[in-house]
Amino acid sequence: MKWIRRLFIVIALIILIPDIIMLTASTFDRDIPKDIQKQVDSGDAKMIDLDEEVTIGQDEIRFKHLILSDDETTLIYEVHTEESGWSFPSGAIDLMDGKGNSYNASSGSSSGQSWGEFIIHTYKPLKDDVDTIIADFRWYDKSFQTEFSLNQEDH
Repeated sequence: MKWIRRLFIVIALIILIPDIIMLTASTFDRDIPKDIQKQVDSGDAKMIDLDEEVTIGQDEIRFKHLILSDDETTLIYEVHTEESGWSFPSGAIDLMDGKGNSYNASSGSSSGQSWGEFIIHTYKPLKDDVDTIIADFRWYDKSFQTEFSLNQEDH
């Protein structure tokens, strides 16, 4: 009788192996979505690595990439939360350029993780002669601004 139970456990584990692999892979696979990477690889979009961290309260915002295309501007970042009781309002980040033009988020997506969120927001395309972009966050008593140069080599 014991061997039948053990056999069921082994079969169940074998059946769950693909799910376990996908769960583990998705935990570590926080990179650019394939459709955006395809645009960058084909030269239809320019990717700028941001590598900037901002601390707000007990949370850390890690700006990863800015992708520029003729159709849209995409901001990719992570929010690592430590403060319980509030969730980071990712839609509150607007972009401004150095010439005073504002770009509000038009769409976005996020995926929750144990450490926080992986967020992708799209904005209208930037004006042609923009060389700096400012991420502007204002939410009640919390705010920050951080500036990124767009004058980097193509990736």
